[in-house]
Amino acid sequence: MAIALPAHTLTGQQVRLLSHIAAESTVRTIAADPELPWEPAEVDAAVKGLLMATGTRTACQLVAWGTAHRVITDTAQPCTALTTPICLPPHLYRILVGWVSGRTTPELTIDLDVTTATARGYGRDLRVRLGVHTQVQASIAAVLAGLVYLSDIDPTWPAGPLYRAAPRRQAA
Repeated sequence: MAIALPAHTLTGQQVRLLSHIAAESTVRTIAADPELPWEPAEVDAAVKGLLMATGTRTACQLVAWGTAHRVITDTAQPCTALTTPICLPPHLYRILVGWVSGRTTPELTIDLDVTTATARGYGRDLRVRLGVHTQVQASIAAVLAGLVYLSDIDPTWPAGPLYRAAPRRQAA
């Protein structure tokens, strides 16, 4: 059983831009999209506007938000997290929750009391375990696989995974 969220109010262009961000399109690709009105120099402002419209801080949180709202329905490439049960050690789980909640690497280094190199290493390990190549794809996979709670993305949302059938997995 899926958890209901408030409906999003994005325009068609914002949904299209969100899809580009989830696919990790370049500024040039976004600007070349005939359905979007922006020149390359305007894309950054459009992304900032989308972050404001969704109440998100980072691309990772934005795509997690879009996935929770079912605007984004799959990762750009097949990934392990969607086909194999994943158990994460607590430090990797904290990195994943940090990404979907809009935390940056510098913020996570402070949260975890580790060096930047250690946080990056944790991020690499997490991406390998999830079978993805980027933090953005990890955020999408985390929501689709039920590895994070919706309340991790937005504290006003329910404390449950997107799909009830997918349990929250964290190693002891």
